[in-house]
Amino acid sequence: MGQVVRFGNFSFDRESGQLWSGSAEQRLTPKSAAVLRTLLASPGQPVTKQVLFDTVWKGTVVSDDALTSCVQELRRALHDDPKQPQYIETRHRQGYRFVAPLTEPKVEATPAAPRISAIAVLPFTDMSPARDQDYLCEGLAEELINALTRFEGLRVVSRTASFQFRAAGMDVQDIGRRLNVDALLEGSVRKSGNQLRVTVQLIDLETGYHRWSERFDRELKDVFAIEDEIAEAVATNLRGSLPSSAERGALSRPETGSDAYEYYLRGRQHLPRMTQPDLLKSAAMFERAIQLDANYAPAYAGLATVYATLHEWWGSSAEDLGKAERASLRALELAPGLAETHTARGFVLTQSGHYESAAQEFEAAIRINPNLFETYYYFARAAFSNGNLELSADLFGRAAQVRVEDYQSVALQAQSLVWLGRQEEATAVNRESIRRAERLIELNPCDIRTLSLGAGSLYRDGQHARALEWSQRALDLNPNDLSAIMNSVCLHAKLGNKDQALDLLERALAQGWGHRDWIEHDKDYDSLRDDPRFQRLMSRLK
Repeated sequence: MGQVVRFGNFSFDRESGQLWSGSAEQRLTPKSAAVLRTLLASPGQPVTKQVLFDTVWKGTVVSDDALTSCVQELRRALHDDPKQPQYIETRHRQGYRFVAPLTEPKVEATPAAPRISAIAVLPFTDMSPARDQDYLCEGLAEELINALTRFEGLRVVSRTASFQFRAAGMDVQDIGRRLNVDALLEGSVRKSGNQLRVTVQLIDLETGYHRWSERFDRELKDVFAIEDEIAEAVATNLRGSLPSSAERGALSRPETGSDAYEYYLRGRQHLPRMTQPDLLKSAAMFERAIQLDANYAPAYAGLATVYATLHEWWGSSAEDLGKAERASLRALELAPGLAETHTARGFVLTQSGHYESAAQEFEAAIRINPNLFETYYYFARAAFSNGNLELSADLFGRAAQVRVEDYQSVALQAQSLVWLGRQEEATAVNRESIRRAERLIELNPCDIRTLSLGAGSLYRDGQHARALEWSQRALDLNPNDLSAIMNSVCLHAKLGNKDQALDLLERALAQGWGHRDWIEHDKDYDSLRDDPRFQRLMSRLK
């Protein structure tokens, strides 16, 4: 018998668990769909409660109320009367029987939910009594973003864009328009002691209705299983097909205890903020996770990334590089099959100038997970630092394809293309970078990184006054932001404002910035190279 069966005006896809009345989907929870699937496996025959419990709740002890609730939900969806059943008949003390005759529909007549290829995951709402689980709300959402990127055919918006939408009550279709997606995954978290309740809804933005929803009541230690179940259910619903064995295998990653995982998520929460205090907080959280589980590779990879970033942006400290080196080696030793450990190792090797070895690590990460943005981005920066502009342009382009709303990879690709003399390509890419930057700034007018890096794109497009405005806005938002300062150095150098450029460069070096290789291969500094003051400043860099 095929996967889709008809009865009355209804059709049911036994693979996806979707129930249709004519062309309208009748929403079912996964457990209710599983009950219906089990009844349909023996049409016309009584199915005992024990069989239903063993099939639908395998390995889990539940009360009769759970089954009764599912049958009630099915009867509501089927508009069935338990006293005069057309579909599900109660067999006293036996179980239930599906009584309607089944037919096999023609394939072309089978209704199906439209496939969706673009989704955004919003940060979950904290429903915990103390409202102190923001790290868990962000962490779960980010873990789901990372998991969903592993499914072929799905485009998943990055946290940078989707996490701008935190306010409850916003119009979901407006969010979808602004993020250019067809579906949103949103949810809530309630944590009390070791008990965790996660409620999720997958919303079709064309209709505004839920395509799928589920509530998970588990212990905190089961959070990894919850993440996998959500990711698989979402991918199946959006694509209309079950995950392949390779995709399921790609979801596997190291697990740990709930306490260590909590500190790991806290570390991840601070990492993207890219300020020195936040990076130090991130390091402290990762180190606490390692104290609780000395074999948890993701925490070591996060710690390596933190210290490599501190080395790159704040002082080129040998101590930071040493910590990054030790953490990256331990991460790789513990989880050589994890793309993130190879990416962290490649980033660390870049900081120590071992570019060939770094490239080998990045290439290994790409083989494991070809959809990890960070791999292409860090690999591209390594290629640029090594003076390989051709490779950097290619890798920044691949990063931009993996994360289609990302701005910085496109801006940096345009820069490499300009210096390669590929002007026509550079112009097109640069205009795309401006489009993406404008979209991100619309989402968050205080996005310092996009404002400061976007100033360079505007300069290349001949919009010099606007470039200066964006650069100054970034500095006004945070005068000590090193990214804003260094990008402003480049802008003023290109505009011929040497004194302003050198004042800003001196300010950056005073704060500890010290990535000499990047400056040596960055043509934006060419107008400063003969200046004695610039040469004195460069002599301070390692």
